[in-house]
Amino acid sequence: MKKKRTAEERLRAAAIVKLKYELDTGRLDEAFRSIYQGVLADLGLKEPEVDRFISENRDALLKICRNDG
Repeated sequence: MKKKRTAEERLRAAAIVKLKYELDTGRLDEAFRSIYQGVLADLGLKEPEVDRFISENRDALLKICRNDG
């Protein structure tokens, strides 16, 4: 049986997807937005809550995205 993710784990996952794409491409284009909406739906999240999580944890998330931590 699959373990249910906590809210923080789901937020972190969505935040990493968004930041990693932006770091790799330098933009958040329509192709990303289309896929990202599916990610958010699958995780049961709304973009404003992910954006807030990114704002509050940006340095730690960037370290993860850059494979520094």
